[in-house]
Amino acid sequence: MGNYSVPESIRKLKPKGTMVKRIKNGYYVYNYTSKQLPVFDADGNKRWKTKTEMGDCIGLITEADGFVPNDGFVSKDEITARNYGDYAFAINSSQDTLNRLYAVFHQDDARQIYSTAIIFFVDGFTYMTSMKGVFDPSYLPIIFEKVHLGYDALHALYKNLGTRGKRVHNFESMMINESSKRIAIDGHVIACTSECNDLSEFGYKTSKLGTEQINWLTAYDVVDSQPLLSHIYSGADPDKISVKALFERYNFSNTEFLVDRGFNTDPDKELMSSNGNTYIVPMISNRKDYAAIIEILKFDKRKYFVFNKDSYASMIYYAEYVAGDDSCRRIAFQDTTRAGAERQDYIKAMAAGKSGYTEEGLVENELYFGLFLLETNDFDLSAEEVFCHYKDRWSIETYYNYVRNDADFNALYQQDYFCMQGLSFIVTIAGMIYHDIKKIADESKLSVKEIMREMKKLKITLNGNKWVVENKIKSVRDVAAKVGFDIPKYLPENPVST
Repeated sequence: MGNYSVPESIRKLKPKGTMVKRIKNGYYVYNYTSKQLPVFDADGNKRWKTKTEMGDCIGLITEADGFVPNDGFVSKDEITARNYGDYAFAINSSQDTLNRLYAVFHQDDARQIYSTAIIFFVDGFTYMTSMKGVFDPSYLPIIFEKVHLGYDALHALYKNLGTRGKRVHNFESMMINESSKRIAIDGHVIACTSECNDLSEFGYKTSKLGTEQINWLTAYDVVDSQPLLSHIYSGADPDKISVKALFERYNFSNTEFLVDRGFNTDPDKELMSSNGNTYIVPMISNRKDYAAIIEILKFDKRKYFVFNKDSYASMIYYAEYVAGDDSCRRIAFQDTTRAGAERQDYIKAMAAGKSGYTEEGLVENELYFGLFLLETNDFDLSAEEVFCHYKDRWSIETYYNYVRNDADFNALYQQDYFCMQGLSFIVTIAGMIYHDIKKIADESKLSVKEIMREMKKLKITLNGNKWVVENKIKSVRDVAAKVGFDIPKYLPENPVST
């Protein structure tokens, strides 16, 4: 018997209509087909010859187990139970975001981007190697039949979004044009755990993060409370470089920018003053212009307004000064509620004997309790409007809190520059989905976490050819009623999303 021949004892174990091949020390079973082909001899006489073509490998044969088919594993069986409620609610509630994607991208690309963003929203940041394991047992493959989120498909998506940026740019420009034109711009430092990342460098937060970092710059609509765009820059790039790149890429006009003191530089303010744009930015305490205001600052108690938003209320005193070249206004605000809290904290520190806290210091710091100094080049807004507009900037911090904590984008592992840019776009879409859900949550007086926790309990199981909705317990029904989500008994026969 030759090295590659198959023993009779093995051949007896193969299924009918198959063939066995010995490969190394194993015996593998293949399907095969036989074809009758005409063959002609030198005189032109025809005869028939059988040709065998080997098909796919369907299993192997061992002496101990006999024929072992490839398709006998549970992992190869059809999925008959899926995660449903959290995905269905998120999809039903974020159709505006999906329609925006349809307006710019091919529908297959739009659905792949959207499905990835839905998973980021529902399950938090998911690495490419883990995405298929989350996607397959979810409701998404039922509603988006053509979407694939395996590693290769996802890598190609990220790469294409990063290298073929025309549609991404068009989408982001559409968002800017449709926005309220009151935009907060801010950078967020993210730890990068990839050793070979094209963008990661040591930046100013390296010692705190314990690793190299990347800078994530976001433009955020403070009126509609949703992200407009995100871009990732080198960890060593200061904000002013990132802002310059942003203004070179997009056409901002008649826009009010709300930024933190890190953007209070002459180049940034020049950019934010062009094309009919305005800015509001805090003054910096170690600069001469700040010291000059403090030296002459005195609040007229007749100049005040009442600030009352959400659960916070206060009387705000203000004093206004115009720069010598009339290029901007500088307005000092004293928040009496915050001043009282800061004064109380100082007195408690004195009573505890904390070093540096004295009665003389209490008097010296009286002016600084609850003090805000803002600069703006908008001469049309009242002092109250300047204060209130800047307070609205806090919504971008709420968004970053979602990115850091709820969605767990606080550290990223992505080596490729272009993949990182593609990923940042999808994170923006996940943020838009979060915005859609949060509007419903606010209206229902529930938190996003409360809603998603209950919706997650809904599952679907396959019964014959119908998907049956399971686990419709009272807590789930109560939350579903509050947010206007109808829980069906069965899924419709063709639940594919438009």
